Amino acid sequence: MHAPYFQEMDDYIRALNARLGKQVVFAVPAGQAILNLREKIVAGEVPGIQKQSELFVDKIGHPTPPLQALVSYCNFAVIYRHNPVGMPMPAVLANAHNPKWDDKLNRLLQELAWDAVTHQPLSGLPQAPAAVK
Repeated sequence: MHAPYFQEMDDYIRALNARLGKQVVFAVPAGQAILNLREKIVAGEVPGIQKQSELFVDKIGHPTPPLQALVSYCNFAVIYRHNPVGMPMPAVLANAHNPKWDDKLNRLLQELAWDAVTHQPLSGLPQAPAAVK
């Protein structure tokens, strides 16, 4: 369902970079990371989060601290070209004072961000090998 949108954005970025003669615009795959997180929630694989609705504070999509952290990790990885896995818990999670949002959740968010960034050809980072199917 989301693939056409992601493809359209990638095509737009490629066209901009082609017009400029080099890669100056990069893609931050936050949307892909969020979808992966949501899939893991449905599968019961996310510590501290039981339902997808726990990612949002309202019906129009304002994010809770875990989702804010995930998107921040995606941006960090693309901007600094550095793997966020192993970074300390960010203030947005720590200051939420939710004992369910612990180091295990933080690590998963970091891993999801890095996975999304290394599978996005326009992120500017070396690409992860394709999964064997």
